[in-house]
Amino acid sequence: PEASTSSCNEGYTYIEEIPGNVNNINNDNNCFSDDDLAVLNDFISINELVYDSPLEVGPQTWATGKLIVWTATYVPSGSSGITQKIDQLPDNFGQLSELTTLYLEKHDLTELPESFTSLLSLVNLYISNNWLTSLPEDFGSLTSLSMLDLGYNQLESVPASIGSLINLEY
Repeated sequence: PEASTSSCNEGYTYIEEIPGNVNNINNDNNCFSDDDLAVLNDFISINELVYDSPLEVGPQTWATGKLIVWTATYVPSGSSGITQKIDQLPDNFGQLSELTTLYLEKHDLTELPESFTSLLSLVNLYISNNWLTSLPEDFGSLTSLSMLDLGYNQLESVPASIGSLINLEY
């Protein structure tokens, strides 16, 4: 039988057409998390990006309907990232509860939303070549981080909580 909207659990939306930039793992029903889709849609709208679907925003890996790897680095050709620069992240960014790897390089970001520190599954964060001047005070709550690239930003200091990043290797 063909999958349809009725085969998705509550909080998930059926998407028929999956673009080629999406790696869709353990999700035969094509059901995608409403929370994760909402973040991507808000990301598109606050930065006035031109995408027809939230699934088109850079290379993405989804597992069991949740976004786990997202490459949103600015790459003019778009081959391995997104084609437009962004200058802000939506307030609901922390809803990406299963996100393990995030590439947000070469943009015009000056700050991260407070909710960013809710990304407790985040292991790899590449956010170099932006204009970040500070990090959220509780940045140290991202204790799963092992790879953190903050190079080429405008950071004047880092919060004391960064000392809590016990798994940090780079």
